[in-house]
Amino acid sequence: MLAQNETCTECHDTQRGPHVFEHEAMREGCTSCHHPHGSVNDKLLTQRNSTLCLKCHFQQQSGGLILIGGQDHTSLLSRGTCWSAGCHEAVHGSQVNSSLRY
Repeated sequence: MLAQNETCTECHDTQRGPHVFEHEAMREGCTSCHHPHGSVNDKLLTQRNSTLCLKCHFQQQSGGLILIGGQDHTSLLSRGTCWSAGCHEAVHGSQVNSSLRY
């Protein structure tokens, strides 16, 4: 897996890090989220939109709220997907925010 990530980061060096707050998915390797040889999804993602995020980040409904990662996302979900809404733009890792906001 390390060799695979090194191949990807030869061209995509900003995704390599190091990041103060690393997205744990980075430890699993690039192909945990991306199809390197093509995909019908944007950014060669293995799944569309927030479906990919919800593979690991559990969503639950409680008292009329939609909780993801224990945080209320009810009003946020109408703005778009996790990253396209501008909420979690630093999906590979962040230097300043543990929620991977920027």
